[in-house]
Amino acid sequence: MTGRHAQVWRPLYDAARGWVLAWDRAVNGLQVAGRENLPVDRGCLVVCNHLADPDGMFVGAALPPGRDAIHLVTARHHQGSPLAREVLLRLGLEPVRTDGTEMAALRHARRVMEGGGIVVIYPEGVPGYSPRVQPFAPGAGWLALTPGIHVVPAAVWGTQHVMRYGLPVGRGPVRVAFGRPLALDGAPGTRSDRVEAATAALRGRVQELVTALARPPVSGT
Repeated sequence: MTGRHAQVWRPLYDAARGWVLAWDRAVNGLQVAGRENLPVDRGCLVVCNHLADPDGMFVGAALPPGRDAIHLVTARHHQGSPLAREVLLRLGLEPVRTDGTEMAALRHARRVMEGGGIVVIYPEGVPGYSPRVQPFAPGAGWLALTPGIHVVPAAVWGTQHVMRYGLPVGRGPVRVAFGRPLALDGAPGTRSDRVEAATAALRGRVQELVTALARPPVSGT
């Protein structure tokens, strides 16, 4: 793989987003809550659970239109043909290696946020197919300490009923929720301590959001 990073090409990104929205509305039903918690005028880190394969499509469709956004995803998604890799980079999918060499991707994500863009990270790394949020990689905490950004916990539920292991298995609805921004940059201790504390706080808040989304809706009386 080359050293190039994700850089959204707006015509392709908008076309893909429009297709996903149309598909969601026709087949799955996409319900979004808390979009007002995303800032309109500054960089933002969205930290989301990783429930199933199509999470990125639904979370991306739930983001506000007109904002540049990149998603940090495992590098295996970029290991196909050069053309496929180029398309993924232009759609904003930034490859993150799992062998400990992911700092280049994290630094690129930080630059995107410092420029006012949105970065979405799925710190569990692999789909969990469960309401129990798996341990988070510390990269989420490291990015959350970027000065001047908003850190927004998020959750997705229902994608496990849409696709598994790359194969369609059913339909939604799919629900995405964005929580209130968290203040994480004032914690005491060393940099390592602060990253660890931020990562733990994020996982706890994301778990709360997932638990709320997974709860069966209350039937009307």
